[in-house]
Parts: sequence; C-alpha cells; structure tokens
Amino acid sequence: MKILEEIGLTKREAEIYKTLLRLGESPISTLIRETGSHPQVVYRLIDSLAKKGLVILTKRRNRTYAQAEAPRQLEKLEESRLASLRKALPELVALQKSEEAAVVRTAKGDETVRVLRTRAYDELKRGDTLYIIGGSGDRFYTAMGERHAEAERKRIRKRIQRKLIVFESQRTNIGKHDPFREMTEIRYLPEEYPAISSTNIFGTTVGIIIWSPDPIVITIESREVAESYKRYFSALWRMAEV
Repeated sequence: MKILEEIGLTKREAEIYKTLLRLGESPISTLIRETGSHPQVVYRLIDSLAKKGLVILTKRRNRTYAQAEAPRQLEKLEESRLASLRKALPELVALQKSEEAAVVRTAKGDETVRVLRTRAYDELKRGDTLYIIGGSGDRFYTAMGERHAEAERKRIRKRIQRKLIVFESQRTNIGKHDPFREMTEIRYLPEEYPAISSTNIFGTTVGIIIWSPDPIVITIESREVAESYKRYFSALWRMAEV
C-alpha cells in the first residue's frame, strides 16, 4: 500500500501500522513476534508512530500495549500538514526571485481545456478579470461540456470579470452557446484577423489553446509575460468594436 509511504510514513512504519490495524490492541511482545523484527527496531518504530498520532500506547501490569489509531486519523494528519503548508506559502512565495525564468508547460486533449478554465476561476480573486483573445466557434463549448455552466456560475459568484475579443463571425455563435453574460464584455475584430488559437490571460498565467482536432494547451507562468499579454490585449481592445 504505497499511499502510506506517499503521505510520509517509512516502509517499516507502514508495515507496523498495518499489522496493528489487523491485530488490534496488542502487547509489544506480540508485535515483535508477529513481524519478526528486532525488539529495538519495533520500539523505535512504535515511538515514531505514536509521535505522529497514529499509535496509542498504554501500560497495564508492567506490559506496554500498542493500538493503531483509526485510518481516518491519516486524513486528519494530511489536512494538518496541508494547513501548515498553506500558512507557510506566503513566506515561500516572497523568497522566490521575481526575475526567475518563465515556466512553460504543454498538454493535449479536451480535459486540458477544462482544467485551464477551471484553474483560472479558482486562482482569480473577487473582482479580478479573465482576458480572452480569439474564439473557437463550437469547439470550446464542446470541450467544456457540462463543466462550462459550472465554471461560469462560479465566476459569477466570485464576481470575476470576463473580457473577450473575438471575431465578427462568432457574434451569433457566442450568443447561442453562452448565456452567462453577467460581468462579461465582448468586442469584435473584423474577419481579416482570424486565428486557430485562443489566449487566456489571468494572474501571472498565459494559456494558449491551439484548436487542432486534439486541442493543445500551452501555459506560460511568468508575471512579465502575463503583463505583456495584458498590454497586447488592451491594444486590441481599443481596435475592436462593440
């Protein structure tokens, strides 16, 4: 059961914990006999698990008994670790060099389109804006499926602005497929500017979707690049028509 090691237990700790789950409350001597391990090793592992809150130790008639905590305790342990990590994140982010090189990732498939849009609404704060350049006709709505309505309802709840620059030929299409027009502004470019890609800009992320039969999503994580794309968006916005 690799998951126990993935959440921080050593291989030997995981073996002891699983053995105790099977045996129930047992004297340490029984655990030593059951595992065939050296007594000092077992005592050390039991002590480590007890410090992690996964084993309860009791003494009765000069004998030490060990009992595994319920597996639900593992979930609480992970939640506690996650809470500690979230608390430390601001300090870690502050240490990150602002001039660090951009991080570029590439993925394929409809699910990557859904992940990009969901991530945008998860990361943007109340009152922030998602900037979108270019449309895909029906392709975006096909890729999003039922997740489109779910994502847009979340955007509206969070009061996130949405600004789109699309092509004139998509004016009717957007109205047909996207009833979520609250907090949305759309401007249109003449058809001489067609493209087979869409660009999403939010926070410090630029997501470029290439609308091949199996869409390709390229994400660029960089404050400098994102700010540059926002300036580009502003220039196009002034050129586009309502």
